[in-house]
Amino acid sequence: MEDLNMDATEYRSDNRLLRLREVTERTGLSRSAIYRHISKGTFPRSRKLSSIIEDWINTAGTSGA
Repeated sequence: MEDLNMDATEYRSDNRLLRLREVTERTGLSRSAIYRHISKGTFPRSRKLSSIIEDWINTAGTSGA
């Protein structure tokens, strides 16, 4: 069994963020079950895309690359 105590971006090898609908389809868990697992710390926490974009802007995004 895979370790579910990891960051959401670490789960897929391509580091693509998954929408909740895709997570429910892939895991077979309902939305409420997913949120229950998140609150217990047994499922990766969700990440806001805006925070990832902010991180990018604050680091590599301003290099002009």
